[in-house]
Amino acid sequence: MKKIFPFVWLSFLLILLPNWVQGQNDFTETVKAHVSKNIAVAGETIWFSLNVQMPKSQYQNSKIAYAELINREGQPVAQSIHALESGVTEGFIEIPDQLESDHYLLRFYTRISPILSENGVFNQFITIINPKNSPRNSPTITQPPNYVFEDLGALADNKLRVLTRKEFTFEVPEEFKNKTVTVSVSVLNPFLPKAFHGQIDGRIYQKFPLDQPLVPEPFGHIIAAKNLNQKIDTTETFFVSAHGLQSVGISSKSNLYGDLYFELGAFRDYDFLIAQSTDQVNQLNFSPVSPFLPFKLKDDFVFPPLLLKPSDKDFLMDLILSSQVASYFYPSKNVENLPVMTGFLPDITYLLDDYTRFDDVETTLREYVPEVWVRKQAKKTLFKVSNTPLDGVFRENPLIMIDAMPVFDTDALSEFNPLKIKKLDVITREFYFNNDKFSGVISFTSFDNDFGGFELPEKALYLSYPEIQKPKKLQSPHFNMDITDPSFPDFRTTLFWFTNSKIKENLKIHTSEIKWDYVILLSVMGDGGEMNYSNKLLRVED
Repeated sequence: MKKIFPFVWLSFLLILLPNWVQGQNDFTETVKAHVSKNIAVAGETIWFSLNVQMPKSQYQNSKIAYAELINREGQPVAQSIHALESGVTEGFIEIPDQLESDHYLLRFYTRISPILSENGVFNQFITIINPKNSPRNSPTITQPPNYVFEDLGALADNKLRVLTRKEFTFEVPEEFKNKTVTVSVSVLNPFLPKAFHGQIDGRIYQKFPLDQPLVPEPFGHIIAAKNLNQKIDTTETFFVSAHGLQSVGISSKSNLYGDLYFELGAFRDYDFLIAQSTDQVNQLNFSPVSPFLPFKLKDDFVFPPLLLKPSDKDFLMDLILSSQVASYFYPSKNVENLPVMTGFLPDITYLLDDYTRFDDVETTLREYVPEVWVRKQAKKTLFKVSNTPLDGVFRENPLIMIDAMPVFDTDALSEFNPLKIKKLDVITREFYFNNDKFSGVISFTSFDNDFGGFELPEKALYLSYPEIQKPKKLQSPHFNMDITDPSFPDFRTTLFWFTNSKIKENLKIHTSEIKWDYVILLSVMGDGGEMNYSNKLLRVED
């Protein structure tokens, strides 16, 4: 039986867990993708559009998707995490510079989709050329492959012919007009055998082990971790704070197996994590778990060999030239994530610049924050918060934070200079944080979300954790913003990339100076969750 771990925000989902465990069709997700091109040079960027559908719309789709590029040994060489909006996202994979020339498998999935259904993972071969790292000698395939890849739409018999650096009109099939469509026009890959063109689902992988956890993500990313203590204390609270343009704090208690789960919800824009626990005596024995699933290819699934011949030299030189100018001449722009509500609703807020600045937190609190009481006990500084509902003072310690990072060393905090602290929020009532109850809250926020210079606690762990990819957009669907300037260098191997938008009329497409066959590929998601494709060959010539 699969293990499914409940979370604080998923209390309603507990009723549905038996259905998840049985893998009923109501909860299976179908993952489909449209990739901008299937041949690239090491260091280039490959764009993609991803669509995740669940058969019954009354249930929440996953909010997070995963992309991986794997080599012929089945090992990931590039990985990324992507936020989904209504089951859709546009993202990119940056091809590592050091990869050897070879065929690689690009796969997409959600945290649960491949476990529940073969349709929950999309796989497509990508050919990578690295002029500094030639392909290995791989055995030639003499028999038909054991697994059949599905063509992304049958190629039309008649081939369009257009001269280099010319605009032409592509007639969009009527069944794709006025629908949300993705379109790519990219160079045809001559090195990938025909039997391996297109896509294939999860049938190429071994079954996941029965104890593989199901971690649904209907509200946002979940950070899984392990309490590595030999004796598990299920009452110990662990804290993870995520930091970027904003900060958010999450807490969790481990189960008997030491499993911990921290739900980020709508928060996406983080650069690093900090982990702590309420045990401030012992060193934190804690490790994050990779969110990427442990796929294993079946033994009878083989990668095709990459065979390069001397006659391929001109085409390869064109590919390399295109890659060298792409990053400079065909820029993309960052798209900022919208701010999300983090933290809590305070009872009172102090903007520190509105008051006299003092050299330490203790003096600041004593002078103009009457809701916080500063005391000394056994030579240790203690902070207590007023209990407004009972018109008294809490005896227990409050939750203290700087930029959502819990602070347990009150002596260090009392001596800290708050010069770079922007505001102080105070809650003067009981505060429930997941399964813990705190006697008020004292929360500091710095100007630059950098803790205001407060040092990382001694027993805290700084965690380098995979980020959710920050969105980017091409500045033009043609990649080249100066597409009509004849003096502008144009060596594009992807002529057009247009994602998740409605097409109302025929498309204007511009060819580049690269003479070759191109594939015009259109995709649209059907009402039943299937992806429908249509493609046509384009010949660019003198």
